[in-house]
Amino acid sequence: MSFLSFVYSNENNIGALILVLIIIAFVIVYRKRFSIEGKVLFIYRSKLGLKVMERISKYKRAINVYSTIGVAVAFGAIAYMLYLLIPYFSLMFYHPTTTLAAFYPVLPFNGIPGVLGVPVLYWLIAIILLVAVHEASHGFVALSKKIKLKSSGFGFFLAFLPLAFVEPNEKQFEKASKLNKLRVLSAGSFTNIIIGLIAFGLYILLSNFLISAGLITFSPLILHIGSAVAGPAYLMHLPQNLSIVKINGQSFYSATQALNLMRGVQPGQYVNLTNASGTVFSIKSVFSTTINSSTHSYIGNFTGVFLTAVKEQPFLINPISSTAFPTSAWNSQVLYWIDGLLLWLFLIGLGLGLANLLPIFYITDGCKIVNVGLSYVIKDKKRLMAATNYIIIAFSIFVLLLTPLGSYLFALIK
Repeated sequence: MSFLSFVYSNENNIGALILVLIIIAFVIVYRKRFSIEGKVLFIYRSKLGLKVMERISKYKRAINVYSTIGVAVAFGAIAYMLYLLIPYFSLMFYHPTTTLAAFYPVLPFNGIPGVLGVPVLYWLIAIILLVAVHEASHGFVALSKKIKLKSSGFGFFLAFLPLAFVEPNEKQFEKASKLNKLRVLSAGSFTNIIIGLIAFGLYILLSNFLISAGLITFSPLILHIGSAVAGPAYLMHLPQNLSIVKINGQSFYSATQALNLMRGVQPGQYVNLTNASGTVFSIKSVFSTTINSSTHSYIGNFTGVFLTAVKEQPFLINPISSTAFPTSAWNSQVLYWIDGLLLWLFLIGLGLGLANLLPIFYITDGCKIVNVGLSYVIKDKKRLMAATNYIIIAFSIFVLLLTPLGSYLFALIK
């Protein structure tokens, strides 16, 4: 691989690395202005945005309605996530190799196992916007409840992951009513969820416009497959996570078309798989002993997803691993780029808002929300703190097992 080819194929990772180096250099140059907390947080305190928050906080009636809805959404979201995640945990436990993890870290790096890679510019814009409005929401709700803000600012976790914050007067916050505390604590996540949903609506509208106006067309579907041990694909050293754009020389624009191309393959026939760079892999299908059928041919599988051909029934393709990539029909790249930004803004906004409501690792708003919520029924402070700790520890372990680390551990157990 030439140097230029390497740069082109890894441009997102290179861009992310440059971003990380710039942030680290910034922290080093201005290190005297940062305070270090917990050995991992680099905090830059200022008065940034406080005047804007003060102006917004004057609309007390609207903020009161907004923040009260936010409290209801927060507790409803926690309950609904438990409703979805408990059965999903069981699915991951019993089928760790065929079930995707529920939680992935979202970072601007591609090709890292267990990480959801995002284009670096999308990631940077989304994180800055979502973190800023998250903390601003805490701020103007607090001010509307006569809780003063000591400072605001930004910082970095581990010296390169950006964050923002507002610092309320702790004494005034502790004296506030339980409902007002919940209003302040849930406001940030609620705003993130709202922004995510607005972005999704705009994404749908813009996508429909781009397609209906003929500004974009769809390139062939790309299937990401792998190989099973002892299967034909494995024996011929088929690369793992191979991206296939053609089957037997023919492009496919949906999973159904790919299925139709595979249906005619008989045991003993060769299947030509073309990857994104044009390399052709010729694989001889074999008779599968797992199904007593002379028409069933088999070339391999990856993490339980079979790439087979059966006349009577379709071969299985994981729909999440197949993606249609739009290509520009004319000079509409700006609109297409904005469309992609809206999609990632939705995914990151909704994910950030919901994850922050979970009481995990003592770092989320959900930890304090649960503590204040429990205080309605547990009056003794020691018992309240003990109950809060138990819940945070239990949730933290539960969520950790729903990450790719959990999939790996469950696979070892199996």
